[in-house]
Amino acid sequence: MGMFDRLLRRQRRVTEDHPTAELPQQRPPALSVGNVQGVGGREQQEDSFALLNASNAQEMDRHGLFAVVCDGMGGMEDGKAASEVAVDAFLQLFQALLDEGDIPRQLREGTLAVSDGVFQRFQGRSGTTVVAVRILGDMLHWFSVGDSAIFLKRGDCVFQLNQEHTCLNDLYRRELKEEVILRERAETNEDARRLTAFVGMDGLDAVDQSLRPWRLKRGDVLLLCSDGISGILSPAELKEAMSLPPDDGCHLLETFVEEKALLGQDNYTGILIAYQ
Repeated sequence: MGMFDRLLRRQRRVTEDHPTAELPQQRPPALSVGNVQGVGGREQQEDSFALLNASNAQEMDRHGLFAVVCDGMGGMEDGKAASEVAVDAFLQLFQALLDEGDIPRQLREGTLAVSDGVFQRFQGRSGTTVVAVRILGDMLHWFSVGDSAIFLKRGDCVFQLNQEHTCLNDLYRRELKEEVILRERAETNEDARRLTAFVGMDGLDAVDQSLRPWRLKRGDVLLLCSDGISGILSPAELKEAMSLPPDDGCHLLETFVEEKALLGQDNYTGILIAYQ
């Protein structure tokens, strides 16, 4: 926990009294944010999420915006507890970042430290996925572990920024060695959606992340979501929702999920971030 020891160590300053001055009019924040969460067809909610500095323009300018979604693993014990513990730890990681340091390295080492902490807490009986972004000015850093997703809408196109840690990627690579390549054969394999990495596993080493800052452009929209959204909505549906203001877009995401009425619909969580 040494890397978190610097958290919130700020000395209190004593200032002299000054005549009251008219405050300048504050400009609107460069980022607007919306979020959505639902239980779906499950018995309880095992997703957790958090936003830091989303409603404070001054803190956003100073320290940036941080958003994180963790999807607790329903097939293991205490999925909700694992996602909550991880979210709290990732918030501490964000607050402990040193801007003059190597941000990607700090995020990777911090993620591995969080995973070790979750493993020690639950002794391998529980775990969670994570997707997270840190935006300071127009500079984006992101990281992920597991099968949750980070999408970017730029212009008329929607891209997935992160690579999911599932067996499907290994199955795709296996198909490339076959005489006849069949994408469907990989996607219908019973192990396709099995996770190959998650926060809380013993000895996590796989963190997908941006290795340098991604410069946002005006009109860019980000979606962080659990696979209760990314695993069932089409690219066209994602694009339609991401084309709306974040609050409206989140409402449409929920409408799309509910209209499908899938049996056993997973918990769903999404955070939309628009760069104005």
